[in-house]
Amino acid sequence: MTAIYFAIRAPTLGSIVGVFLASFPILMSIVFYTTFKESKPPLGDIQVKVGDAIMPITAVYGDGETFRLDDLQGQRILLKFFRGAWCPYCSMELKMFEDMKPIFERFDVKIVALSNDAPMAALKHQQRDQLTHLLLSDPELKVIKQYGVEHHKALGGDGASSLTLFGLPFPTKMKYKPMAIPTSILIDEKGIVRWIDQAEDVRLRASEEKLTAALKDAFTD
Repeated sequence: MTAIYFAIRAPTLGSIVGVFLASFPILMSIVFYTTFKESKPPLGDIQVKVGDAIMPITAVYGDGETFRLDDLQGQRILLKFFRGAWCPYCSMELKMFEDMKPIFERFDVKIVALSNDAPMAALKHQQRDQLTHLLLSDPELKVIKQYGVEHHKALGGDGASSLTLFGLPFPTKMKYKPMAIPTSILIDEKGIVRWIDQAEDVRLRASEEKLTAALKDAFTD
């Protein structure tokens, strides 16, 4: 009887990398579906409207110091409520704001972005994405609730356990928790609300064109 032997080659590093790259789109699709299948936040509770005076804000800088909106009295502001450092859509939007910096400077508008991330997570977010905006922490959601932009129970991650791929964060741990509904509020130098934009779907945000049009409409005589 003749014995027949089969040689089984051990997988090479190249073949492992190839399999990973081939399956990566599928893995990312699963992550996106799991993370953002509940993509429509509850709207309708916002407590300010165009023409209102802005409400006082007290939050925390990344270094733990206290921020008060009065510190920016007389300054035009785009106040951005966002979900957190772990959200890739929020990351893309804040990076877009960074790319639009010359436009914001032309209209003398300062970006103030706020989430319920811990102060240290906000600081790491700023460093990770190389943002020059003012990133604030509202860990107890006091400001978020005051403005009526709380998503009471949404599936999300946290900045500390996010994995960065292709320059974007992806949460590795998920749980239901309260967070901000993505909301942009444009405020003039007198503290009056001039424009509001809320995301009806957390995956969709105002484009550069829409935001530029809002700036021109609010601040061009």
